[in-house]
Amino acid sequence: MGKTFHDDLRLELSLTAGGTSFSIPGGQIKHLSVQLASHGFTAAVTFWTSLEKQDAPLFIAFQKPELIQVRVSIAAEDPELTSPPAPLVLKGLVRSRRLVAEEHGTVQGAERVFRRYTLEFADAAQVLWRQHRPIELHTNTSMKELLEAHKASLQLALDWTELKRKLPMICLALGADEPGVSFYDYVCWYVDAHQGVFSYDSQKNEYLFADSKPSSGQAAPLGPLRVHRTRVLLPPPIRHGARVLNAVAQGPTTTPIDQPQAVQGTFHDVLVRTPLANRADDREKLEKTRLKLHQRQLQVAFKRYPTVDVFPGALLRLEGSLWPASLTGLDEDMRVAELDFEAHAEGAGPYEQQQDFRAPYAVRMSLRLESSSEAAVALPAYRVPRYPIHVEGLVHSPGGEPEDRRYLIVEDEKTSITDYRMTVPLWNKTVSVPAEPTHMPGQFFFPPYKRTRVLVALHHERAELLRFLAWKEGVRTPQSGQGDQILLGESKSSQTALTHDFQEDKPVWRMFRTSGGDTQVIRMGEGNLFIQVKETEASKTPTPTYDVTPQVEAAKGDLSAAVGDSLGQTSAAFQGAMAASRAKMQSAQTAMKATMKAARAEVGAKVAAARSGMQGASSKLSQSSGQLSAASESAKASLKKLR
Repeated sequence: MGKTFHDDLRLELSLTAGGTSFSIPGGQIKHLSVQLASHGFTAAVTFWTSLEKQDAPLFIAFQKPELIQVRVSIAAEDPELTSPPAPLVLKGLVRSRRLVAEEHGTVQGAERVFRRYTLEFADAAQVLWRQHRPIELHTNTSMKELLEAHKASLQLALDWTELKRKLPMICLALGADEPGVSFYDYVCWYVDAHQGVFSYDSQKNEYLFADSKPSSGQAAPLGPLRVHRTRVLLPPPIRHGARVLNAVAQGPTTTPIDQPQAVQGTFHDVLVRTPLANRADDREKLEKTRLKLHQRQLQVAFKRYPTVDVFPGALLRLEGSLWPASLTGLDEDMRVAELDFEAHAEGAGPYEQQQDFRAPYAVRMSLRLESSSEAAVALPAYRVPRYPIHVEGLVHSPGGEPEDRRYLIVEDEKTSITDYRMTVPLWNKTVSVPAEPTHMPGQFFFPPYKRTRVLVALHHERAELLRFLAWKEGVRTPQSGQGDQILLGESKSSQTALTHDFQEDKPVWRMFRTSGGDTQVIRMGEGNLFIQVKETEASKTPTPTYDVTPQVEAAKGDLSAAVGDSLGQTSAAFQGAMAASRAKMQSAQTAMKATMKAARAEVGAKVAAARSGMQGASSKLSQSSGQLSAASESAKASLKKLR
């Protein structure tokens, strides 16, 4: 740390526990050590007490588990200084405490003791956030809102553009499992990942999140008379470049990022997979900032208490004729990056200077200085959060009855990327996952139906569908038949089932279609083929009208809440519904080909009318089987007229 020197210091120590404050005279402080960096501090203090009756409230409070707040002020008592620097003030929370009693005689037969208290304390973020390990899911929020929600008693200055950006989702995965990542680790990881600034102002007891380091202020002149030694610290050069690899199949790219000191052929590769060029460009810019070379630093050790402010963030300037002319950093504005301070009372016994507010100390003190133009940020060592975490979700598709088997595919109008929606009941939040075939090849189209139970992987800012956890109602076949089944359609009353099972140890295949009271069955068994078209009068559903405005408006409001009023998304869903409607119409025409020739014109007219009525709808209509049923009923009525 440097040379030990002797100075009179005025130390002030106050403790607050359980709402009660205790002031400790500076002469009782026998040892104080501080390691103060740009991101926070750790410290330890030891003091004696001898007046047991007066000390009783502190002794009682010290043994309780209540949180103890510590305030320490350090100032030099130097008559040579006409305008001394402001006291160095630290405010923190106790991490650990120790208490030792030492006898010093008896009074009226009762033993009397000195009590030696030792406290280890740190800034509030290290104490509280290192024990804070939440698991949460947030949607449509910003990092600024997240930090505000988790700041506890901390004072935050959130002056970083990145924090204000609204994100579709943010997942905190900081639970009690290994590797024990805390919210403090998460904050440092996020700042490092986005090349921001996280710093602590000890004088204000405030944490700053910003795009860059503060550069305002006037540098104070620092002469050599109180400096014992200066050293130049040279950071290790970066010997690698970088490459950003985009592994998307439609247009893979490899973008090299040069770095002047890199050895040819040495890279740090970053792998991304995104079809969006702007996201790959953003990652390239981020990786380029990581390759900035650190500037050299100065380490200054003192032989007297300095005459200028020395807390991290303060600006100093080594100037004056007494400095060597060739000194590195001379006449440059330097920023204090780190302070090491340790003081041992020269009168270390419990009897000495118990009630004095100043005392002589053996002090060691040094600073680490960086150029005021240094952009690199020094962060504490941290653990990287582990992603993803796995939670259960339910497929979200608005509209219809609760048990309907509808699906929703949403297309982003800006990126043309399609997504499913998944509701995570644990937090009652809905997230987007890519609409991909998942575990099936691309020639199969089986989108997940609403309220299907699924396993969702939550990353920090995205989610993905891993697998399905349950069959929909009615899909499973009895164990005895050893059957397989595919169930298509939106509900029990409007669906098509393809079933293969064994009856009397003989394979049987069936296709069963139903739409209200209208059913068709094709059955193939041992030596027979059965085809049936049946209509049950009692089961007929009322013929719907072609005015779908109420349904459209209801679906529109429901969909807007889920996807944020995206007209492009609803338009895509509308086109999908129309395609399904046309497919069903063609199937019905094929089944009744021999009897519907004369009525085809009338059916076509009704279909055209239905399409015309639906053109004004801007919402997703996932199924149109009701309109198909109406058209079929009308067609049959027309056939009866022809007979």
